[in-house]
Amino acid sequence: MGALIRCHDWSATPLGALESWPLSLKTTVSLILRAQQPMFIGWGASHISLYNDGYISILGDKHPRALGHSMAEVWSEIWDELSLLNEAVMRGESLSFENKPFQLASRATPGPHYFSFTYTPLLDDDGRIAGIFCVAIETTSTVRLAENTRVARVAQQALAESEERLRLATDASEIAFWDVNVQDGSLIWQPGLRNMFGIATDEPLSLDAFFAGLHPDDREMVARAFEAACDPQRRALYNVEYRTVGRDDGLIRWVAAKGRGLFDDAGRCVRANGTAMDITSRKTAELAMEVALEASRTGTFHWSIQDNRLTWDDALDRLFGLRPGEAVRSLDQFIALVHPDDRAEVIRRCARCRDEGADFDMEFRVVYPDGSLHWLYDRGRTFLDPMGRAKTMTGACVDITDYVRTREALKLADRQKDDFLATLAHELRNPLSPLRTGLHLLQNLKGGLPRQADQVLAIMQRQLDHMVRLVDDLLDVARIQQGKILLRQDPLSLQAVLEQALEGVQALLDAQGLALVWGGVDPALRVMGDPTRLVQVVGNLLNNAAKYTPRGGRVTLRGGEDTQPGMLLIEVADTGIGIPPDMLERVFERFAQVPDHLDHAQGGLGIGLSVVKGLVEMHGGRVAAESAGPGAGSLFRIWLPRAERPEPLEVALPSGRDAIGRHRVLVVDDNRDAADTMAMVLEMSGLEVLVAHDGHAAVEMVARHDPAVVFLDIGMPGMNGYETALQLRALPGAQARMLVALTGWGSEADQARSLAAGFDFHLTKPVDIDKVQRLLTERFGREARAPAL
Repeated sequence: MGALIRCHDWSATPLGALESWPLSLKTTVSLILRAQQPMFIGWGASHISLYNDGYISILGDKHPRALGHSMAEVWSEIWDELSLLNEAVMRGESLSFENKPFQLASRATPGPHYFSFTYTPLLDDDGRIAGIFCVAIETTSTVRLAENTRVARVAQQALAESEERLRLATDASEIAFWDVNVQDGSLIWQPGLRNMFGIATDEPLSLDAFFAGLHPDDREMVARAFEAACDPQRRALYNVEYRTVGRDDGLIRWVAAKGRGLFDDAGRCVRANGTAMDITSRKTAELAMEVALEASRTGTFHWSIQDNRLTWDDALDRLFGLRPGEAVRSLDQFIALVHPDDRAEVIRRCARCRDEGADFDMEFRVVYPDGSLHWLYDRGRTFLDPMGRAKTMTGACVDITDYVRTREALKLADRQKDDFLATLAHELRNPLSPLRTGLHLLQNLKGGLPRQADQVLAIMQRQLDHMVRLVDDLLDVARIQQGKILLRQDPLSLQAVLEQALEGVQALLDAQGLALVWGGVDPALRVMGDPTRLVQVVGNLLNNAAKYTPRGGRVTLRGGEDTQPGMLLIEVADTGIGIPPDMLERVFERFAQVPDHLDHAQGGLGIGLSVVKGLVEMHGGRVAAESAGPGAGSLFRIWLPRAERPEPLEVALPSGRDAIGRHRVLVVDDNRDAADTMAMVLEMSGLEVLVAHDGHAAVEMVARHDPAVVFLDIGMPGMNGYETALQLRALPGAQARMLVALTGWGSEADQARSLAAGFDFHLTKPVDIDKVQRLLTERFGREARAPAL
């Protein structure tokens, strides 16, 4: 039978594929296959047939067709009798019969045929009754022999042997039978039941010995159940779980017992019998689970979807803040406990579970009676009936209040950190502005400086440029996290982007003594993106390569088409110190630093590559790092969308400073160093420069001197740059006057705000003097075309 069961096509039956059977069913099938006594299982609502080798003789010519079919089909000729027995067992009753006659159609000899058998419920993995377990022997020959006095002795021997086989079968199944003479209190216990009470002897036992072996805390409960079973008016099913204290070994065990009272014609209970099973292992696991659930603040629930019955354990009562005596029995009662702001979403998701068979997975809030707010995470699995409709849901709920509070605190800390980084970058830009302007001024002085001045100024310029890059990265990494960067999407010449990026880092490459390998790219290739940001991306990678490549090394820049349609590829390779394999993914994280590289870096905060990744992904591309390990150099690849428009946006710049001439400009900045150095640079261009240090003075100077251009700081005390610009636009001649914002805030939102306040251009500190020069040339030049700044 084991071979037949294994090769049977169970997928065509309600049981489904063999590997999907419940553990309880698999265990019981394994038990009966090892037993010699005829045993039979009827599983599920239709009682699908499973049996062992011993049961084949009972089936007769119904074997092997009976395997996998319902009991109604197998025993159709006696189904009217069996169906009543099955219904009783599925209600939880245990039945026992001796020499019960049946008229069987599968036998060659005429009936009736007699059987002694027990019917007991089988439980599924969730403890619900799911089937019938039958241990049977055929007593036809015994009965017939008993009717014939000539073979009475043979019949008695056969009966004894049958009883022994039944005992062996029940021992193998770990089910013990008990029988009580209610009149005198005597007991008939099998050895298995004596073991459950820790009794090592075979002495006669009484009902008093039974109660003495019960755990003191369970005696009253068991006595009530036994009394109800023996009460002629109630005749209740005896169905209890209790603990025993071993008489001879002192061990505590758990027992599940079931039985019925037997009554005479006068209605008196004369006997009670039934079965008992040792469930110590199951109870130990259940108690361990309860302790684990309590420790983890987890509760479990079961929702019968089709009749809207909801049950859950005591742990869930506590998680929902229920008072003693309160209970939840329906979905509506559960939803009423959910925070009002989360209730609509909970209802929507429950409806999906009911209507579509979806699973439930959600975080929501509940309010305890004391007004405190708690967060719960609820996850449930929906099970379908044979028609594919949602039938039940089983799940668990856990209190995540501490986790949510920690998560929100981390989010707040992260936002505060980003805000601090942005503010820090802005504040650093203010002192950098006069430094850059002053350097420009010194570099353009003719004579009067020592011979080494050019070398010193070049060093200062490189270090200042490095500082500016750090500040820009610091601000950009905060902006990317906050989603405050807006990108232009223009078709750009890939070659122009790479050449501008090289121009920005050429001085650093030269100072490091690095060889540059750059062969240019196809001039026809166009990339779609923001010119400033793409130059920044490539510049960051080149700058990173320069920092981590020893003097005398090589940096390679390549660009071209990629095998992936619609994408272009940019590569930056170096012969530097390389990247360990475990850091290849982490190098793009914010503030990530390779520990072994700290001694080699030429400064840095670990944010340049994070900015690269953020900006590339905002362009719809991706970035990856490769390295064979320490000392083997690094390779960074960038994939960017190819532009569909055939021609790039070209930038036409004025040709020089000669067009500026002698015109009047006003510089307004509360930082006197910044204002003075800017004024000095502008005066070197031949301009008449006025200086003011607050908004009120600026308005007075414009009204009195009518400058053609006003460079106006935004972050001034008193009347800020926005307010000053509004007043300047109200003065006569305002339309012909150019207003240029100077500020440490350079996001797209900041630029939009300055333009809305009346500014014509927005320059971010520290100001690029070449940009200033182009602005002035545009303003005062006769033939200059409009620049794209």
